[in-house]
Amino acid sequence: MLPVQKQHAQPTNGVANPSSERVRAAASAELSYLPDFAASGNVLVLLVIAQIVALMLALVRDYPGAAFWQSLGETSLLVLWLAVTSAWLLAIARPRLGRVGAWRSTVIAFAIVLGNTAVSSAAVCWIGVQYGDPTLSGPASMFPQDSWVFMSRNLLITMVVTAAVLRYFYVTHEWRRNVETAAESRITALQARIRPHFLFNSMNTIAALTRTDPRAAESAVEDLADLFRASLGNTDEPISLEQELEVAHVYERMEQQRLGARLRIDWQLNDVPMQTRVPGLTIQPLLENAIYHGIEPLAEGGVITVTGAADQNMLTISVANPLAPQDQRRRQGGHHLALDNIRQRLELAYGGRARLDVKELADHFLVVIGFPLTA
Repeated sequence: MLPVQKQHAQPTNGVANPSSERVRAAASAELSYLPDFAASGNVLVLLVIAQIVALMLALVRDYPGAAFWQSLGETSLLVLWLAVTSAWLLAIARPRLGRVGAWRSTVIAFAIVLGNTAVSSAAVCWIGVQYGDPTLSGPASMFPQDSWVFMSRNLLITMVVTAAVLRYFYVTHEWRRNVETAAESRITALQARIRPHFLFNSMNTIAALTRTDPRAAESAVEDLADLFRASLGNTDEPISLEQELEVAHVYERMEQQRLGARLRIDWQLNDVPMQTRVPGLTIQPLLENAIYHGIEPLAEGGVITVTGAADQNMLTISVANPLAPQDQRRRQGGHHLALDNIRQRLELAYGGRARLDVKELADHFLVVIGFPLTA
């Protein structure tokens, strides 16, 4: 039996169900739509938005000459201060906001930003009373002359801007969640896919073995059960390369029972780090494609070569299989569909750090897959 099947077995005796853990985590993520305001990228976005707001406010005042630049400087100073301090307060409150639901977190975020605006505006007015020059007025003064008008205007502008920003964060969060849900569905569909031809061939092989070699038939049933567990179980989390290769070896034994000496696989993986984490069910489908499209059409069979290499940052595994003559080749649609699905899974798991290259040469077909080295 495979060690990896422990990851796919159903929990018993009070052990937490991985699927229920994912549901709770997804529910928590749904509640906390606010981004991490402590992240430098989000702070930069807020500063850009704040500066745009300050520029718009300075433009609508229509001060001529040097008065415009003074007004822009004063407005920018206040708006940037409000943006930075509000982001800091929201970053502190974010862990608690994620536990109270989207509606309540929105109300609390509004209250935090408006409260910060009121306190900051009152502080500006107090400083103006204490240290300002009462003989100056209009754009020549850094401090407001009418504190109530100043505070009420700031609160109104803050309400409008905050409502627009929070709405943007919520829509972006929902869009990202829908994309991730759709991506997870595609991954689940790929992982759950066992080709009908393989299942039918395996059952026929087992049926034949029950009459000629009952022990081999029993072993084949166990191998088929292991493949079903690996394919239908929880493979959201990356597994070690060693576990992924164990699944591929089980598949090899199943096909060896059916194809016999026609199937030969040359494993050249002695120098690769077996504890590298890879997405589950990425190498086994490549082996399945190589057998179905490369070995089965050839009456004499052939050799599939699986080669691995590692450098400081990347693990590369290549799978090469012989090509049948053009008139004996099978339809390639399913072959390329599987490769496209694996490419999508790599993109979802690693972004641009992973690769899958396909080369069709004169006498063989080569697939090269690369993973970032992670322990």
